[in-house]
Amino acid sequence: MTAAPDHESFKLRRLIMPFYLPSFLWAAGAGAILPVLPLYIRSLGAELSLVGVVMAMFALGALIGNVPGSIVIARLGKRRAMIAAVTAEVLLAVAAALVSNPYQLMPILFALGVVHTLFFVARLAYFRDLVPAERRGRALSLLGGETRMGSAAGPVLGGFFADAFGLRTAFLLLAGFSLSVALLGVAYLPQDRPNVASQPGEPRPRTLSLVRHLIREHKRVFVTAGFVVLVLKLVREARKVIFPLWGDVIGMSSSAIGLLFGFSHVIELALFYPAGSVMDRFGRKKTALPCLLLFSLGFLALPAARVPALFVVAAVLVAIGNGIGSGINMTMSTDLAPAVHTVEFLAVWRTITDAGGAAGPVVIGFTSGALGIAAAAPVVGTIGLAGAAVMAFGVGETLKRRTPGA
Repeated sequence: MTAAPDHESFKLRRLIMPFYLPSFLWAAGAGAILPVLPLYIRSLGAELSLVGVVMAMFALGALIGNVPGSIVIARLGKRRAMIAAVTAEVLLAVAAALVSNPYQLMPILFALGVVHTLFFVARLAYFRDLVPAERRGRALSLLGGETRMGSAAGPVLGGFFADAFGLRTAFLLLAGFSLSVALLGVAYLPQDRPNVASQPGEPRPRTLSLVRHLIREHKRVFVTAGFVVLVLKLVREARKVIFPLWGDVIGMSSSAIGLLFGFSHVIELALFYPAGSVMDRFGRKKTALPCLLLFSLGFLALPAARVPALFVVAAVLVAIGNGIGSGINMTMSTDLAPAVHTVEFLAVWRTITDAGGAAGPVVIGFTSGALGIAAAAPVVGTIGLAGAAVMAFGVGETLKRRTPGA
């Protein structure tokens, strides 16, 4: 069992080189391919109907890769798993730049999703082991902030490289970022050991059996807190789909919509550290609840936003909510994860959140197709309110404060 991290000796700056800088670079690399991926798939000869299928391979790999990823982390340890994941990402990115048709790209994107989730779960397990609960909100909100900054810088660089040197070079940019993350991992990631059995001499159970046991043992956590983060992921992904579409419906230009999203991103970046401080001082629910309520309010108000000024108000409400919720998913998961079999618990948790992420666009698509896009936003807003209700009445405060003398 990993010893509890010491609150007095812990310093956030110790996380800069092993985690924060690599996370910025990792997110920038992933973001570099976002603006060009649909165009690249089309350039390989894909019809429009196939573009969405090819792009979905990454999300499918991330969803399916959670539990197998926990097996790899348990066998290799967190350090080797993270380094292996980004090394594989380098090779896969180069392979993606060399394909000649969209069908060759599909398994590569699937594999990129798998190694992406492997890196994410192993990194989160590190934070569970290294960061005291009283500092975890700030530590993980900073991690979320670094990821947001990387996600903002990556598309700019990827778009520039694609315009200047061709679409394929965006994947080479991803390879370069991933290589730098691998080198930083080799140099700075703390040493750790593969997971061992909970009792000396006790054989380690098979991971799939262990996952089933964890689901049964923590059923209430997954049903309540798991539902909350599933809803949070759903509304976050739905926002990416419905807000640009609604801006187009009311006659806004693509550049105006892009400018609004950039402004929203600035709001979120301004809020991520205060959100972490609130989580650590007053509890996780003090940010989770306002986050979900503001998301819901923004979605419920969207059908009434028939002019750009009101649309901006709805978008800003959602941006404030998302900024307040920076790091809440990761923080709650590490709060609730047991000291033994942490990785397997986090893999199940991430599977739940990934399912919410996959459900968001589906809810928008089906509701818009059946009832029109104006009906889709209130449906998502209502789902958000359901998540807020469960958070308020079904989930206890997950911040575990140290008692004097403990």
